[in-house]
Amino acid sequence: MSSSSPSIVGIAVRDLARLRTIATTVAKHGFGELVMRTPIGTRLFGGKSAPDGDPSLRNRSAPERFTAMLSSLGPTYIKLGQILSMRRDLFPPDWIEALESLQDDAPKVPFEAIREQVERSLGKKLEELFASFDEKPLATASMAQTHVATTLDGTRVVVKVQRPGIEEMMRGDLDLLFLTAQILESSIDEMQLAAVTDIVQEFERGLLEELNFRVELENILEMRGHLDPSRPVVVPKPFPELSTKTVLTMELFEGKALRHLEPKSERAKRVVEEILVSGAKQVLVDRVFHGDPHAGNILVGDDDTICMIDLGMVGRLTERQRDDIVSLVMAAIVGDSGAVARTLLRMGTPTERVNIEELKREIERIRGEYLMVGSLAEVDSAGFAEEFAQAAGRFRIKLAPEYAILVKSVATLEGIVRTLHPDVDIVGILKPTLTQLVSQRFSPQRLASELAGEASGLASSLRSLPGHLDQLLHDFETGNIRVRAVTPELDDLPRLVHQAAGKLGLSLFATATTLAAAITAPTLPAPSFAAALPSVFLALVSTGAWLTLLGWQLLGRGKPLRLRPIIRLFRR
Repeated sequence: MSSSSPSIVGIAVRDLARLRTIATTVAKHGFGELVMRTPIGTRLFGGKSAPDGDPSLRNRSAPERFTAMLSSLGPTYIKLGQILSMRRDLFPPDWIEALESLQDDAPKVPFEAIREQVERSLGKKLEELFASFDEKPLATASMAQTHVATTLDGTRVVVKVQRPGIEEMMRGDLDLLFLTAQILESSIDEMQLAAVTDIVQEFERGLLEELNFRVELENILEMRGHLDPSRPVVVPKPFPELSTKTVLTMELFEGKALRHLEPKSERAKRVVEEILVSGAKQVLVDRVFHGDPHAGNILVGDDDTICMIDLGMVGRLTERQRDDIVSLVMAAIVGDSGAVARTLLRMGTPTERVNIEELKREIERIRGEYLMVGSLAEVDSAGFAEEFAQAAGRFRIKLAPEYAILVKSVATLEGIVRTLHPDVDIVGILKPTLTQLVSQRFSPQRLASELAGEASGLASSLRSLPGHLDQLLHDFETGNIRVRAVTPELDDLPRLVHQAAGKLGLSLFATATTLAAAITAPTLPAPSFAAALPSVFLALVSTGAWLTLLGWQLLGRGKPLRLRPIIRLFRR
């Protein structure tokens, strides 16, 4: 390790200071009680109770205070809030609205730091890579800064440069988030129900992908491959030879953000209709769609050409997922709540027993509220999708992350439509794509293929049925069939006993090594190193055992201790 590298002790001190800063910020925004309910709450506040919240924030709602808290904690937590804004199955509408207001703004990075980052990433001097490079940034964000440049062949491009040191900072915050999530889950029942560590894992995966600009480069190339040349929708051409993990170069599109269009104008109507057609094609035909199509990520040229930018997050659907969505929409339209319930269960993973009749009644309520309206133009498709996601959460049905991105994308697009041209007939515009897809879905050729596959599986099951019946009868005759009562509380008893035995054994080991260290400690005034070595070794072992037991008790709290965050902290 170089002399300039931070020591393990230095990193630990820095992380503890950061954790205390986070706890103080949480308390300042009125959530100190949550910190105090954790096993280390009083330690974070120096043995005292949580400080009072900021008086200027008391009149603000909990969602507003939570959003302001994330903004105060920095770019990692702003990104976390943006990811949480997609979890409409976990948060009510007022929380989603507050989280969506998080702005990804950041101070400007000095040009010399940008130059150094580009030259280090691409391996050449800036003058050897570009004919010109504007020092003034085009836009700034928490993870990157963009500049306009000109390639050596005269093409105007946008260069997206990752902020120096942002990855190391965000990885450190991720480690603390994992530890914090585990502490919250071990001490607060509501956090266990929300599966906080699962949310952090999902967030980590998405954040690390955004930090790798090669992923966005691949997304751009894939989206360009699906473009319809006959439609005025484009994606900027990337330059792979001028792109790396931390630098992304793409063609400059001369246009303005969608928000600059005049609402309810003829031009706004044309653009909105084209966006809807393109969105339907992305989801239902290509099965690859823009994950964050807000008004700033869609540009419009003077000739009404539409350009999609910022493709760091895209959603992908399997063919089965796409078919499930179509089946869900069709069943909801015709009023078959049973089919909707079965499709919803197939789309997700129930984490506990689902009352099918209650789920059907909830589906009927949602359908009556959002689909049984006066005209097709009044259909609230975003509200319909959001309510379904929330119903899945209420019935403890865990949906795949792709559906969360889809619901977020649909809600964002409908918000754009309602803002720019609320009178547009969304269903009428999407009808041709849906009709074509349904006709393909239920075409004789596909039905015959699916029927042949099902028949093959059924034939295989029938061939093995006699053997299974023979085995079943044999087990009846020999008494090898056992009937077991379903008792979840008692079923968990062996694991709890095993953990208690483990803690007891570790306690006895720690006690024994502590006593052994005391017994073997030399009594001479100035013992030699050799004489003191056994006692020092036993003292270190006992200290390690006691610390492990303490961590197990604080972070495990009846559950296995996850060591990955701790190991990653030591690796740093």
